[in-house]
Formats: sequence, C-alpha cells, structure tokens
Amino acid sequence: MCHMLANAKLLASDVTLTDAHIISRVLAGHTEEYEILIRRYNQMLHKSARGILRVEHDIEDVMQETYIKGYEKLAQFRSEARFSTWLTRILINCALRHVGKSKRMNLLSLDSLRDDDPHHVEELALDSVPDTSVVREGLKSAIETAISQLPAKYRIVFILREVEQNSVRDTASILDISEENVKVRSHRARTLLKDMLRTEVNALELFVLHDTRCSLIATHVMNHIQSNNH
Repeated sequence: MCHMLANAKLLASDVTLTDAHIISRVLAGHTEEYEILIRRYNQMLHKSARGILRVEHDIEDVMQETYIKGYEKLAQFRSEARFSTWLTRILINCALRHVGKSKRMNLLSLDSLRDDDPHHVEELALDSVPDTSVVREGLKSAIETAISQLPAKYRIVFILREVEQNSVRDTASILDISEENVKVRSHRARTLLKDMLRTEVNALELFVLHDTRCSLIATHVMNHIQSNNH
C-alpha cells in the first residue's frame, strides 16, 4: 500500500510522540499516521479482547472493527479521557456485539457485568515461584489457559486490571460498573486463579500478539481506511 507509513512501528514506540498529537494530524488529513496508533495499541486490545473472546480469529476481527470504528469516530474523541481507555471501550462494545451474534457462545451483555452486590472480599496473596526462564515459560501457557477458563465477568476485569494494568477507575469506566465491583471481581478472579494454579500470576507478556499478526491487522485496517478515502 503506497500510502502506508513506512516507520509506523518505530514511531509507535516513541513516547515523545503523544496520542493527542497523532490524532490531531490524522484529523488534519494525515490519515496514514493512524497506523501509529494501531501499532501502539495492538497488544493492549489483543489482551483486552481475550477477556471476552477465546477464538483468535474472532479476536482479530473485533480488533480490526474497533480500529475502523475508532477512526470513523476520531473527531468525537475528547482529550480529557485517555485514548487507550476510549479505544478499549469501543473494543468491549464490539466484542459484546460479536458474542451476541455468535451461535457458538452464550449472550453476554454489559448488564451481566453488573449483577454482583459489592461486598468485601479478602485479597489472597499468591505463592511465589522461582524466577527462572524455564519455569516462567511453562507458567505462561498455564496461566493463559487458566485465565481463559475464568467466568467472563471475572476474566475481563482481571485482564483489564492485572494484565493491562488499568486503574480501578479506568476499568470501571470501560465496563460501566462501579469501582467497588471492579475490586470484587478482581479479588475473585485472583482467588479462582490461585485455586487453579497455586503459583504467582505473572501477567507480563501474556496473550502476546506476535509481530506478523500485528502487522497483518495494521495492514488490513489501513487498507480499509485508504480505500474509503479515495
């Protein structure tokens, strides 16, 4: 694609290049720079989508839909919110719609993420494990499997809080639930994982979207955007 930004991957990691600056340039007509945002948030959206969806093909479809809707609604973004939070909210809605249309899964709605009565749940510390690459590599697969088996309303909160490191406030905003419910779900998810694994949950580098798939998603989205601009 001739209009694709050649160094988007490099620019995505440039912390001096703010989201707000990129967004302003995209809105000013430099649409090719939207790829920087795609590259910057691919990993985040991939992990967040795993909180609702389990099939990789479905996850990537929803990610592409999210980026396209984000581009179409970019002028509506208000800088008082974090762009990552705004984008994740779009992803959650896209993923929930995808679940609702799928005959393979039960319907999940935001209402089902609100049905707990908040109450205190004691946070349980998880056992530590030796810091060796061999052990951690084995744990990575086991933890990803265990997280995927969590009930949906706990799984999405766990991924947003523990894997993506969103604040309680941002997680509550993304899911449209109370901050107290976020805390309850997070504690319950950790307790369930403790029962399944009895090891320390190291959420770093879980559900990694490999570079080839990352590039493919960016290419598909930018092709769609560029074709609609001509």
